[in-house]
Amino acid sequence: MSVRKIPSFIIREIRLSDCHEVREIWKSSKSNVIKCGPEAMFTTDPKGVFVVENTDSGKVFGYVSAVKLSPELAFIGGYAVRAEYQRLGIGKTLWDKAMAYMGDTNVGLFAANLKMFAIYRDLYNFQQIPDRMAQHMRGPLNISRDIINSIDGISLEAINENNIRDVIEYDKQVCDGLDRSNYLSALYKIPENIHLVAINDRKEVVGYCFVIDTCNGITGIAPLYADNQHIAELLANKCCQRLPPNKTNDILLKCWDSDQRAIQMAKKLGLKEGHKQMTAFTKKVIDGNLDKIYCIASSAYFPF
Repeated sequence: MSVRKIPSFIIREIRLSDCHEVREIWKSSKSNVIKCGPEAMFTTDPKGVFVVENTDSGKVFGYVSAVKLSPELAFIGGYAVRAEYQRLGIGKTLWDKAMAYMGDTNVGLFAANLKMFAIYRDLYNFQQIPDRMAQHMRGPLNISRDIINSIDGISLEAINENNIRDVIEYDKQVCDGLDRSNYLSALYKIPENIHLVAINDRKEVVGYCFVIDTCNGITGIAPLYADNQHIAELLANKCCQRLPPNKTNDILLKCWDSDQRAIQMAKKLGLKEGHKQMTAFTKKVIDGNLDKIYCIASSAYFPF
């Protein structure tokens, strides 16, 4: 049943107690956003995550992440309003709040579809567009026999308090110096998440991978960074082997459509090419180290 008049509402900063309701919003919108996203982004920029609250019922029915990742870069995503509250101008008010918070920084986003991409580009000045799109690779896990299973001189271990600083420094190398220490530190501590870091015989990090639940029951590989394709395959293979059977029926990996190495690796996991997502920025395109990005992090929160 649709809402026939605009309810009384406020837009406010998220509280940790809101996270369950946010996940329910994502489920209702069929968004493949990582399940732990609200908590993880709260640690990154708690003032940049907003919800819409019905002041009569106290229920949360809208959400947007407008997180300042650095003084120069912000990212907008996880943007959703429950269907029964759409077409009332509430989403636009929420969007305006997010954009006002991010101010004059370079803002990036992934568009859910081509229609939304055109709106962002033409109405909101997201006109700096990379020459690549996010390729969704998806399907049941079916690991090929010829996937990399071991590499001489490379060991794997779970991310923990002893190696997280090295993982963060490696992440900075991949992400143009961006400090995602709060996000990564929150991510590895969530018991449901699967994660591995690859270390060479000189004790240097040469890659890492997370496998994470999404709100709609899909298992997401996000991110997967590595020095080369063999290490990326090894990390993906070993992380996926740790999945319980009930989490192997629907796997999602998002890589760049220009990266045939990543697409080939995803196919070795049994995944097939699906739809693509366009990305854009307001001031300049941010690439990261494309040679090391085999799977991007959550497209609701980061550009790489």
